[in-house]
Amino acid sequence: MAQVNDLLLDHDLTISGEIIVPVKHCLMAYDDATIDTIKEVLSHPQALGQCRKFLSNHPAWKLIPSYDTAGSARMIAEGKRTDQAAIASKRAAGVYGLKILKEDIQSEMANFTRFFVLEKNPGPVKGANKTSIVFATKNVPGALHMCLGEFATRNVNLSKLESRPRKNKPWVYVFYADFEGHMDDPNIHAAIGGLLKTGAFVKILGSYRKAEN
Repeated sequence: MAQVNDLLLDHDLTISGEIIVPVKHCLMAYDDATIDTIKEVLSHPQALGQCRKFLSNHPAWKLIPSYDTAGSARMIAEGKRTDQAAIASKRAAGVYGLKILKEDIQSEMANFTRFFVLEKNPGPVKGANKTSIVFATKNVPGALHMCLGEFATRNVNLSKLESRPRKNKPWVYVFYADFEGHMDDPNIHAAIGGLLKTGAFVKILGSYRKAEN
């Protein structure tokens, strides 16, 4: 998600929707491999973390972070090694012709990932009830408190607040926030207007319909 946030800040795209997808991880390997032959497991760092309980039962395995889960499956298929496995989706196993050694190895059964629908200059989203923004604070004491106060005093409910270091600016942070409501709502419009004065900068990422789990 950190990389996605950075890209949203750098590029002129608007969030027009969100989708919540259940995540089910599988351990997969080349056809001749078994659980006993595995010595290395490849996957995205987030997937490795989401399967930590299963992986802790195999402390001898070397965990190798990779760019993404599907790419890890592809590397296993191309390598044809019996001592390597990947953590990815069941679909990835089918695409790359891998054998699933174990299904549903995620630590939490209620495991979900959020995906954004991105568009360039989209029209108004009917029924939009959620908004995402990114903002930075001024370099003064209590700056974040004052910025968040623009929402609190107008009864705008923040559902997420995440900080990220700003690229090429050491010790400078930007904040990604989600809140309930549409930009055209009077209280939200006023909160953003206040934030433009209180903060250092504000970028509206989009107003969209909240995904149902």
